[in-house]
Amino acid sequence: MASRGSVFMLVLLLGVVCTAPAVVVRGGGQEWVVGDSMGWSFGVAGWAKGKAIQAGDVLVFKYDQTAHDVVEVDEAAYNACEMPIGGGTPRNSGNDRVVVRAGKSFFVCSQPGRCANGMKIAITTKEGNRS
Repeated sequence: MASRGSVFMLVLLLGVVCTAPAVVVRGGGQEWVVGDSMGWSFGVAGWAKGKAIQAGDVLVFKYDQTAHDVVEVDEAAYNACEMPIGGGTPRNSGNDRVVVRAGKSFFVCSQPGRCANGMKIAITTKEGNRS
């Protein structure tokens, strides 16, 4: 007879296996490493230019978590490089993954001087489906 712990682990594993394909199908957008090989760093402000980023794609921010972070802000905060009071929550894992929504999105590093030195990106999603 199986122990309670074994039954619990089996049910948990079954739940993970059954939901994993659904996550892959829904999260089927393209992954974009922000800044390409340089990662999320100074001077990435024009990185998205010419890229066909679509809603549902995933932006991957790779950086030194002891020196930087990623914060989604509104357009005014992006343009002014000022963190609004009660602004977005900083992500600080050093390997952050953000699913892009339709329309415009703005991301900055909130550490002093980083945004003003080009550590910010603006994303406008493209219409249409990938072939």
